Amino acid sequence: MKHLKTIILAISAGFFIGIGGVVSLMQENKIAGAFLFSIGLLTILVFKFNLYTGMVGYVLESLKKKKFEYLLTVFLVWLGNYMGTALCAGLIRLTPLADKIVPKCETNVQAKLENSWYAFLILGIFCGVLMFIAVDTYKKNIEKKDFLCVVAVFMGVMVFILAGFEHSIADMFYFTLTGHFVDILLPLLLITIGNALGGNLIPIIQELTYEK
Repeated sequence: MKHLKTIILAISAGFFIGIGGVVSLMQENKIAGAFLFSIGLLTILVFKFNLYTGMVGYVLESLKKKKFEYLLTVFLVWLGNYMGTALCAGLIRLTPLADKIVPKCETNVQAKLENSWYAFLILGIFCGVLMFIAVDTYKKNIEKKDFLCVVAVFMGVMVFILAGFEHSIADMFYFTLTGHFVDILLPLLLITIGNALGGNLIPIIQELTYEK
């Protein structure tokens, strides 16, 4: 039951990332699109859904505490996120919205697929750092009802989109929406690894510089 709950919450998170992707693609203005995409991450944090890029930054902490099962949890979340984004993409393709956003998304995906393998990894790392900042700031400030937690979410998402960094779960939605399944496997794996490395960069720095 524990793993089932994990996957359900992960599917939910993937679905809302997909919704963020839809509204972003519907905008002609990139800044507006990046801003509105943030509704996906904000919803996930408010309702405590499971998002890979929001959880992978705590792998180091879990390993220090010898909670090795967390690695399985993160993997299940990644799978659930993929299912959620695929569900959202599949449903959108059945609506008139598909005619408006699929061609635009196809152009974006083709541009992504022209990247080198190391570009996927690097862009994934940069995005992972931003996602950790957004999620960790939200978690540490939400109980204080500090407005900074919401600002961090929107800024983190907007910066990674406008900068062109790669978010593995968002890319799952874009790739699925355009019908790409085989040629995106290696790029998606590299982005996933990059997100993990970037998500743990700040925790590693903190661990190395922490004065006991």
